[in-house]
Amino acid sequence: MTHKVFDDEALLMAALKTDSHEAFFVIFRRYYYFLVLFAGRFIQDRDTCEDIVQDVFTQFWHTRKSLEIKSSLRSYLTTLVQNLALNKLKHNKVEESYLQVYEELMSDTPEDVLRFNELNEAIEQSLAKLAPEVRLTLMLSREEKLKYSEIAERLKISVKTVEARISKALRFIQADLERFKIIILLIIATEILL
Repeated sequence: MTHKVFDDEALLMAALKTDSHEAFFVIFRRYYYFLVLFAGRFIQDRDTCEDIVQDVFTQFWHTRKSLEIKSSLRSYLTTLVQNLALNKLKHNKVEESYLQVYEELMSDTPEDVLRFNELNEAIEQSLAKLAPEVRLTLMLSREEKLKYSEIAERLKISVKTVEARISKALRFIQADLERFKIIILLIIATEILL
């Protein structure tokens, strides 16, 4: 049962910061439907709008103790929904662009597909030529998407060493794959779009 005290937004936020589930559910019930409709201004798919609003409320709960809302709670939540919706739209455009490039690559001549496959094989061979610690550092950066500081912590090395290893690996691979320069430039252009 909702207490009368939760009619005051400041008291509602104070209760939320003390981990009040009731305060959270009051906020959720108060704004959920409005926020889903608001997300619909940007994205036509109802399920995606609901996912965005649920993500906002998840983020809202996890950051509840440190929240400093300068405007109204409604404005704050609306801004979060707008930002996530716009990010989703941007991601969708990038994904469409990537798929278009991928389809173009896959619809190329058999010779182009063969060259692309050769490039993949050459990359694998080039990576195999790297010193194990350099290859591991590069893989943590590129495949696991770790930040340099996270790699340094995991490998118990300095951030400067991480930078040096990745720089060394990229210079070596670039030189080793010189014959694939045109294909690599196409891939880099695609990566920039992402």
